[in-house]
Amino acid sequence: MFVTAGTHDSGLARELSSARAQLASQERQIQELNHRVANSLQLAADMLVFEQLRSRDPVATAALEASRARLVAVGELHRYLYDHADQPSVELSPFLAGLCQAISATTGLNCLIQADLTRVPGDMAQQLGIAINEFAINAAKHAYDGKSGGRLVVTSRRDGRDLVLTVADQGKGLVDGVAGSRGKSGLGMSIVAAIVRDLKGTLTVTGDHGAAFTIRTPLPASTTVIDRSFQSWSND
Repeated sequence: MFVTAGTHDSGLARELSSARAQLASQERQIQELNHRVANSLQLAADMLVFEQLRSRDPVATAALEASRARLVAVGELHRYLYDHADQPSVELSPFLAGLCQAISATTGLNCLIQADLTRVPGDMAQQLGIAINEFAINAAKHAYDGKSGGRLVVTSRRDGRDLVLTVADQGKGLVDGVAGSRGKSGLGMSIVAAIVRDLKGTLTVTGDHGAAFTIRTPLPASTTVIDRSFQSWSND
């Protein structure tokens, strides 16, 4: 009986050791996959830079630059969320600070963050980050005509059960309200509109002394599993 019990315990120990080894191997594979994804995004962004330098068409050059900024932002979001994948939610203040640095690097804007202490699910942080980046691309192109140094202020605060996020510039403002050039339904604003719908929020645009885009969205009652697929809005 004692031999059988000892043999059984030894077998359980081997199975446990094997399971731990398999888990460690899977974690290494996931880490390597995430590094490859991040590196691939950076490589794609670099290739767009080369194409941008070769282009002689101003419209094509602007489109390539916007695409590069989107890829860089997605890469930064991916890195941040992967580094915090073990947490059920994301603190917005440091998340937005890192995003702001990436925006400054890719657009030349002087990006500033004013955020209170609010935690949101990872998928929500990701969607808000993409929306902020689109507002930044819009400001760099339309508010400041591609000139570097323009001011962009991202404000995030909790208002009861809602999150209120505002991205404001101090550029030349809107022409005829939202009916002007910055109100046209381009790719960037289509992405933002899809994100706002997915978050069950609202988007408000004002044009005094620049332009301000405000997203108000309900905060979930509890955190959810992080979803990095982008499918929730890319198919809209």
